[in-house]
Amino acid sequence: MQSTINILSSWQQLKNGEINCQQAISLLIDETGKLNLELLDSEVSFRFFRKFANRQGLPPVIPLLLWRNCYYLGTPVTPTPDIIQKLSDRTATEIKIIPIAEKSYNAWYHTQNLDLNKISSESLINPLTQISESENISELTELYLSKASDQIERVKTIISGALRNRASDIHLEPMPAGLRVRYRIDGVLRTITTLPLEVSRKVVVTLKVMAEIDISESRRPQDGRIGEKYATAGSSEVGLDMRVSTLPCVGGEKVVIRLLPQRNPFSNMDGLGFSGTTLETYRRWLSQPQGMIILTGPTGSGKTSTLYTSLQRVATESVNVVTVEDPVEYVLPGITQTQVNEAAGMTFAAGLRAILRQDPDVIMLGEIRDRETAETAIRAALTGHLVFTTLHTNDAVGAIPRLKDIGQDPSLVSDALLGIIAQRLVRRVCPHCAESYTPTATDLQRLGLEATNAATTGWRRGKGCPKCFHSGYLGREAIVELLDVDDRVRELIYEGTMTQLHRYLKEINYTSFGVAAAQKVTTGVTTVEEVLRVLPHSALSGKHSC
Repeated sequence: MQSTINILSSWQQLKNGEINCQQAISLLIDETGKLNLELLDSEVSFRFFRKFANRQGLPPVIPLLLWRNCYYLGTPVTPTPDIIQKLSDRTATEIKIIPIAEKSYNAWYHTQNLDLNKISSESLINPLTQISESENISELTELYLSKASDQIERVKTIISGALRNRASDIHLEPMPAGLRVRYRIDGVLRTITTLPLEVSRKVVVTLKVMAEIDISESRRPQDGRIGEKYATAGSSEVGLDMRVSTLPCVGGEKVVIRLLPQRNPFSNMDGLGFSGTTLETYRRWLSQPQGMIILTGPTGSGKTSTLYTSLQRVATESVNVVTVEDPVEYVLPGITQTQVNEAAGMTFAAGLRAILRQDPDVIMLGEIRDRETAETAIRAALTGHLVFTTLHTNDAVGAIPRLKDIGQDPSLVSDALLGIIAQRLVRRVCPHCAESYTPTATDLQRLGLEATNAATTGWRRGKGCPKCFHSGYLGREAIVELLDVDDRVRELIYEGTMTQLHRYLKEINYTSFGVAAAQKVTTGVTTVEEVLRVLPHSALSGKHSC
């Protein structure tokens, strides 16, 4: 039979009279300044830090002991007499400073704030290094995972790290070495850590239980949802929906978690990233009582944000807004949202037909997939409804032949359309490490620009720093191609050719993807490499065709 030995903290041993104050300090700190974290007492820390409303303003100190109305504080720096006096005044005690190693302070600091149900909306700043905790993403995630005592804590740790670092998705992938954890940050996947093989399967099963997915079935893909509440820095609770998808693969099951905050992020039209003239035109479309607005772009291009922000804009008390989506990603106040369920016969076409019997003013159709859905949507736009929908095409102009290809009458298409938006999301140059540079002839050629002074000034790129995970990019912004369907465009849709349409758009200085991308690069918003990564090559090669 094994016995469990509970090690008393140095403070408890001191209070019990087992050691004196000097011995307590010697137990805590060796000759090199290394701190024994296991002998610290959380009660001492609690009593000290509760005196300070904002710990971020404190110097890098660790409460070691509280003895005879004196706090013994460990620190790797030398506080000024003024700082020591302020600490003394706030705690109403004497303050004594004990030197410790910098590594010991950082190791202690990383053990703080490990409540996995609380995810601060603000980055934690280490008072010693002045570096945001989010900048050490892999190191911190591994540290927190080592503290997790069970699988639910491990899952919450993974989710916590993703939210702290603005991730939109979490990928858990079985590999020979274990379960690889990757976050999608600003549209790009980053490897964070690899969980050991012995816990990999347990973590996947735990996620399936939390998402109410059948844990006995691992041979077919499954979907589920998790709803959790987390506390922000201000102690208010924020809801989080997580869409969980499993996929059988070599080595087990891959799990992808889409993170969807329940708070409404779609109220600001200015936050869409549209230019001034583009936004003005788009707002004019939204003010129309009827017609069709089409958004195009691949998954992850920001279509959902644009659609939901638009719906919030038009959803007044006097307007009936109804959607049919696959799936409903965010619940919007004041809007009736329905979801496709093909097993029950609820397709996009069936849902749209049902919506038209619900006296709608505004309709949002998640996607046009077939002839029947397209025909119903176009007729709805022609009979007094404002219709939003999406298509998968490379650019805005490409939506017109796409509608014709699925059997739509060009005359009806031309009458129904208000406009088409195509968009992509590019990463912004990190403002913390941005530097100006002169583009090469190849850079200019890639964007179809001439080597004029206006074209070569304003270019920036990020050197890479801790704040952007050494990528040179921080955050994303939309590149938008907006086709305003005026009378001449209607004529060309009805009885013209695509060549004639492109020629007309070139005459009116249409802002194509290529033009919009060049504007973003030459003003230092993004880089030519990022534009080439995101935009289809046809959009750049055809820059001067419109």
